[in-house]
Amino acid sequence: MRPRSPSEPAETERPEVLSSWARSARAVNRDIAAAPIVDGQDVTRHFLDSPLGWASRVIFDDLTDLAGDGDLIAAITDSSVTIDWVAGGRAMRRRAERVNFTTGACWAEAAVGTNALALARDRAEASFVLSSEHFAPMVQEWVCYSAPVHDPTTGRVLGVLDLSTVWNHAHPAMLTTASALARCVENELAVHFGDPHPGPDRRLGEPLEGADGGGVLTIAALGRVACRIDTVPVPVSRRQMELLSVLALHPDGLSLDELTGRVYGDHAVSPSTVKAELSHLRHALHGRITSRPYRLLGLVDSDVQRLLDYLAAGDLATAVDLYRGPLLPFSSSPEIDMWRNHIEVTLRTAVLSSGDGRLIRALSEQSTYDVELQQAAIASLVAHR
Repeated sequence: MRPRSPSEPAETERPEVLSSWARSARAVNRDIAAAPIVDGQDVTRHFLDSPLGWASRVIFDDLTDLAGDGDLIAAITDSSVTIDWVAGGRAMRRRAERVNFTTGACWAEAAVGTNALALARDRAEASFVLSSEHFAPMVQEWVCYSAPVHDPTTGRVLGVLDLSTVWNHAHPAMLTTASALARCVENELAVHFGDPHPGPDRRLGEPLEGADGGGVLTIAALGRVACRIDTVPVPVSRRQMELLSVLALHPDGLSLDELTGRVYGDHAVSPSTVKAELSHLRHALHGRITSRPYRLLGLVDSDVQRLLDYLAAGDLATAVDLYRGPLLPFSSSPEIDMWRNHIEVTLRTAVLSSGDGRLIRALSEQSTYDVELQQAAIASLVAHR
């Protein structure tokens, strides 16, 4: 076996780490105790006023909750890998402060050696660094997962989003989470600042039409699944459609625990998994979900809510016309299951009680396995003759 050089990490064969160590050995003293503070100004205020900072607002709550729940340290840097914003759990925050993993500190490779933030910036792709792969011993108990945030127009790296923790709390899914959150920020940048030739009246942070509540969010969940903002379709997964439908039924919002229980029931699911799914959904909806509580922003047109409103008003004809089939028949969510049964029983009972043959026949076309309803429809046809 070839002897290990002092410019090589103890346990890795990854070429990007080996190359970084070689460069770090020429530029950095391994005995460094903390990252250099390169900006003594109010970096967070300047960051929040920048396009990157403005776009990052959509994930601040998610990052703060994720860091607190998992005892992580979460950070967003600028293009020089200087930290502009940070949030962390109590124990990780103390560790971070000891090595200047805080606002105003530079974590570029030339400043502290091999680390995930620098690799993500330099390679322009999601990167991770495990424990002893770090060049400086001060962070060799850490595992770090980082994803770059790209300018939607030029493609250049504007900054890096990082999730870090100690090795025994690490999980590979954190790299996926960091990447998903970075994509949320990139989407916000595209929505707000994607025009390479903005007009003279375009102001920092001014929302475009269709973002942050502009346009109507239309949700179809009865017998079909569709989502759009105005006329633009929004692709959503089955799980996201469950989350979206439950949020639409609770316009005042739900806490994370309430939403998790109503959608996932007794299934074991971590808060970080639900938050990641909500982040994906927020990304798809151009930021139209707020947190604490989680609720939909802007105008929402849900076929479920409209049907319930028409039922409450006694307008059976419109309610039957809206009913295209069961509510999300694929879903085993306890909340969806409850509303599915409520709608079917309430609508069926009201239509049968009305004795209106036209309504009975119309509903029977959507309920082909309901024997009693089919018999009532046949009887209405016979009577009509």
